[in-house]
Amino acid sequence: MESVLSFPLGEASKSLMKTLGAEITLIKNAPDELENLKRLKTVIANVQQDVAGQELSQQHAGWLDEMIDAAYDIEDIIDLSSTEILRRRSYNNRKLTRYTCRVIDFFSYTNNPLIFRHKIGKSVQKTFARLANIAKEKGYHLTLSGRDGVENLSTKMPETFSEMGGDVVLGRDHDLKIILEQLLFKEETNIEVLVLVGMGGVGKTALAKLVYNNSQVDALFGERKLWVCVSEIFDLSKICKHVIEQIDGECKVKGLQALSKKLKELLQTNIYLLVLDDVWTNSSLTLDSWSNMKLLFHNCKILLTTREENVKSVILPEPYMHRVGCLPEDASWSLFKNIAFSNGNVPEELKDISKSIMKKCKGVPLAVRVLGSMMRKKNFIYWKEIEKNNIFDPNIEGENRIFSILKFSYHNLPLKSKFCFVYCSIFPKDSDIEKIELIQQWAGNGFISLNEGNKIFEDLLSRCFFQDVEKDVYGSITTFKMHNLIHDLAEAIAKSLQYGIFDDSIRDRKQVRYLSMILNMGEEVSYSDISIKLKDACVLRTLQSSSSDIVSEKFLDNCFTKFKFLRVLVCSGQYKLKHVPASIDNLKLLRYVDFSYMGITRLPETICNLPNLQTLKINYCFNLTVLPKKLRKLSELRYLENDRCIGLDSMPVGIDRLSLLQTLNTFVVNDGGTNLNELRHLDHLKRSLCIRNLDRIQNVVLENGILNRKNNLASLELLWRLQEENEVTNQNDEKVLQALQPHPNLKSLNITRFNGFFIPLDMSCLQSLIYMKISDCKNLTTLPNDICSFQSLTHLKIKKCYNLTSLSNDMCSLQSLTHLKIKHCYNLTSLPNDMCSLQSLTHLKISYCRNLTTLPNDVCFLQSLTHLKISDCRNLTTLSNDMGCFQSLTHLEISSFENLTSLFNDMSFLQSLTHLKIKDFENLTSLPNDMGCLQSLTHLEISSFENLTSLPNDMSSLQSLIHLKIKDFENLTSLPNDMGCLQSLTHLVIVHCQNLTSLPNDICRLKSLTTLTIKSCPSLVDVSFSLEYLTSLKEIEVADCDQWIRNWSDDAISRICSVEKHSWISICSKDDDLLSRWLRKKINSTKILDRLHINGGHGNNNFSLMYVPHELSICCFKQKKLPEELVHVQDLKYLCIENCPNISYLPDGMKKPQFLWIEDCPMLERYCKKRRYKYDDYN
Repeated sequence: MESVLSFPLGEASKSLMKTLGAEITLIKNAPDELENLKRLKTVIANVQQDVAGQELSQQHAGWLDEMIDAAYDIEDIIDLSSTEILRRRSYNNRKLTRYTCRVIDFFSYTNNPLIFRHKIGKSVQKTFARLANIAKEKGYHLTLSGRDGVENLSTKMPETFSEMGGDVVLGRDHDLKIILEQLLFKEETNIEVLVLVGMGGVGKTALAKLVYNNSQVDALFGERKLWVCVSEIFDLSKICKHVIEQIDGECKVKGLQALSKKLKELLQTNIYLLVLDDVWTNSSLTLDSWSNMKLLFHNCKILLTTREENVKSVILPEPYMHRVGCLPEDASWSLFKNIAFSNGNVPEELKDISKSIMKKCKGVPLAVRVLGSMMRKKNFIYWKEIEKNNIFDPNIEGENRIFSILKFSYHNLPLKSKFCFVYCSIFPKDSDIEKIELIQQWAGNGFISLNEGNKIFEDLLSRCFFQDVEKDVYGSITTFKMHNLIHDLAEAIAKSLQYGIFDDSIRDRKQVRYLSMILNMGEEVSYSDISIKLKDACVLRTLQSSSSDIVSEKFLDNCFTKFKFLRVLVCSGQYKLKHVPASIDNLKLLRYVDFSYMGITRLPETICNLPNLQTLKINYCFNLTVLPKKLRKLSELRYLENDRCIGLDSMPVGIDRLSLLQTLNTFVVNDGGTNLNELRHLDHLKRSLCIRNLDRIQNVVLENGILNRKNNLASLELLWRLQEENEVTNQNDEKVLQALQPHPNLKSLNITRFNGFFIPLDMSCLQSLIYMKISDCKNLTTLPNDICSFQSLTHLKIKKCYNLTSLSNDMCSLQSLTHLKIKHCYNLTSLPNDMCSLQSLTHLKISYCRNLTTLPNDVCFLQSLTHLKISDCRNLTTLSNDMGCFQSLTHLEISSFENLTSLFNDMSFLQSLTHLKIKDFENLTSLPNDMGCLQSLTHLEISSFENLTSLPNDMSSLQSLIHLKIKDFENLTSLPNDMGCLQSLTHLVIVHCQNLTSLPNDICRLKSLTTLTIKSCPSLVDVSFSLEYLTSLKEIEVADCDQWIRNWSDDAISRICSVEKHSWISICSKDDDLLSRWLRKKINSTKILDRLHINGGHGNNNFSLMYVPHELSICCFKQKKLPEELVHVQDLKYLCIENCPNISYLPDGMKKPQFLWIEDCPMLERYCKKRRYKYDDYN
């Protein structure tokens, strides 16, 4: 370490002396002098990274801070000098003489070269003085334990292989068996929560993934599986939001009340598997928060992972705890050798050494992975040095031992990789980090150049610092995660390198360079709090903020004025923000700015005065209508991300001068279309490009091959605007499309609202195309004749091509095609005859093709087909007679046929079928009699049959059936006998069967039934079976079945409610007397009931409750007051009051429940608002 601090620093100091002596020529001789400064900065960077993360004395810590400050100051000098060079270079691109430029500069205070040289000279002089003081203190030597003699043995980066980021799980068969047994087969214990507990890095998450993706779990839950990474803050709103997004695709509601209501809609009848990964016991996880959690997810099996065994003190009822131990030695060895050596082949001379090193990991998978990846491609000497290294103290155990191994691996990273790894600490723990965004921010901070980004990323991935990578359809990595212990390591090192988070106790805010203000959901902070904490942070280089009301125009103006050294600014998610202050041009060093998801209508023109800007992100700024006119001035711009800026109506002139541009998500054709030719010169474009408003091109001479030199472009979307009926633009559209001609490397092509009769692209050139979508092409009559050239095509979607009458037989030559979807092609009459040639096809969906009359005879020979959906093909008269040949079929949906009178002759060969949905048949009078042979069937939905009077009796043979839904049968009078044989059935739903009079006698034998829903069956009377024998029943919902519930005995309902202490009953009836009597005699007869929903059907009901359950929902009552019994309830968790227009107040003295939802109760809402009684928040 002494040599590191003395010799190179001395040489750099001499260089600095030259710079200081030649102050006045700093700009003139900028290239040489900047190299000297860069060399000095690199020396100091090595030192700071070497000592970062060590336990330092106060004296050493101060010394390190001084060293780091010096490095940052040097970099500021370098960047300011570079910026001046960029500014002067830009003059060369302007139509001004050199003399004119010099005159303008001389009379400008900010641009005068003499003033600038003076400032730079003073800065260099000040920095040199500081370095001189540091040099006097060089006796404060720091030694990196375990590093001596190892540092220079190997500096070559290991070969990259992205598979290392995945989960290779070994040695967990026994654990998996125990967990599956408890989760799936222990009916007598009825476990609701199963906890995997173990120290960090032992593989809890990997084990949970094994369970989550297990075939037996898939068979039981199907797609009803949810995964939420909880992390250190148990945020119920965040959990709800993630669950809604997984089920519904997106979450548009905010606030816990709205989230809870949406969850009820989505989870109401199905049992889900919910994995809560990485739960911590702290102030945010309490008995109350867990109670609320269970209230919302009452019908979920929960698998939870945690480091802390005391989590069981919070989870009630007491969960099943499974301790995840370390790997056995043989599994550790298998994992280690497969990572450290190619194909797991261990050279003979390294067998004993490598086993010795592996044993130091003590069976902890994370340590094995990281150490194994570090040793990959190393020589014999290096192996021997690591074996002897004392960093592996045998007395260190548990997570401290793992941490020492991780720290050791960090110190063996190349210098640039160290900077990039530590920067990852600024992202929240357990977050999905976008790879491209991270690389852009690395470059924005000056850690690397942009072209080094992929190499650094792959290096860190190969060393197992990154994991859980997600890839796009082209196989490119999009997002990844960091293990918690890895993130802890990055945070520990970052604290000594002037990183900070908003709520962190930073030693000196004046020194903070990288700041994260990403708040947890629901966390609030005032503008004054932010201002106070940022008051002294004048040297910030990175500022990340989350969606919060504190980010206002005033806040941004303050940032732009104060933080002149800012390189990276992330300020996305500010929907309320309408303007960005013009003062942004104060940030001359800014390289990366993210204004995505903002409410802005335009960007200030001054943003074009940022000479260093490399990345400008404005994705999903829906209100943005125009880009700055002088955008062409941003000569360093590489990434202009403007995805889904749907209000954008034009592009600035001269965008073709952005010669370094690599990303442009959306290009809008201007009126007249004269700017389309500018795209020709942007040859470095990568990833995706959408060209909008192509219909604007009229009478413009287009250059051929506008896109054919863009070999890195992966995805292309071509959009024409919706045309009026009398507009004829077909020939022009064909010329435009022909002029574009994409490069053969293109992988995805989407053509929308093209008005030509045929697609004039040379398809034979698009050999790499994987995905193609043609939609809203109303004049298109045929697909390209040479579509067979797409030998890489896997996905083909054709939608709303109304004049398309047939598909070319050449399409059957697409040997790689796996997904074919045809929708709303109203005039399509037939499919290709040789469809059996599509042997890779796994998904076939045909819907709303009303003139399609037959399917090809050979469609049944699609041996790879797993998903088949045929719906709303009204004129289809027959299906394939050999439906049973679909031996790989797992999902089948057939719906909405007017003329089909029969389904299949033989279903016995559909042995792989797990999901079957048949609905909306007008003329079908019977279902296949051999449905009972479907032994793999788990989900069956039959609905909307006008003429069907009975169901097949052999349905009782469906031994794997879990979910049965029967809906909208007008003439069905009874269900098949022997339904009690469905021993796997957990959900039975019967809705809108007006003439159904009875349920089968043996339905009480359904021992696995947990949910029973019977609605709108007014003729149902017979209660010849005993509901109380349904011992697994948790939830029962009955609506508009007055005759049936009138006949229930008091004993029956009492026994139902006593079976499961989290029972839920939902009753709806318009009969006032019946509902009142039922509540009084039956609900009040039990105190076990946990949840009750009552719907008065808008009758004149008045009711009372002797017993109030934990969750009460009251709907559609005309009475004027709520039950007075609510006053005496101390533990009401949820109260929902809907559509009760006459209720005008809450009972005096009623304790507010934890959840209170009021909807369509105008008088009650006015009452609450008048008294400031909040009913739409979480207490």
